[in-house]
Amino acid sequence: MRRGTTLSELLIVLALIGMLAALAAPPLAGLLAGAAVESAARRIVAALAVARFTAVYRSRATVLLVTQDSLVVRAILGRDTVTTWRAPGPSAESVTLSGPDRPVAFSPMGLTRGVSNATFRLARGRAARQVVVSRLGRIRVARAP
Repeated sequence: MRRGTTLSELLIVLALIGMLAALAAPPLAGLLAGAAVESAARRIVAALAVARFTAVYRSRATVLLVTQDSLVVRAILGRDTVTTWRAPGPSAESVTLSGPDRPVAFSPMGLTRGVSNATFRLARGRAARQVVVSRLGRIRVARAP
């Protein structure tokens, strides 16, 4: 008697593996979308922290421009600005961004300036988060409604 597997046995095993993979794919896609949105939200939180720290450390007003493609912190020097930090935006992780089109400005004291209350909404598939910035410069991440 020979040991081994037949072609029909291999096909049955492959069919079972395929069925299990098909059952696991949708929840896995949801987990990946949630991780991407969470990562993009944390990157915006980090950019806000960098902008605030830069304003206090350099004793200069700074602005953070949040766009779909990039996050840019600029220190204001008179009428000029100097880019001090840059990171990829939410589109790097296929996450969509909606929020204010204006930059978030920080004073040298670390407080936001002007109309700086802002809510950035991030979404990918069913996963969604909000990054909220208060007038005092407080930042929180919440689940989007």
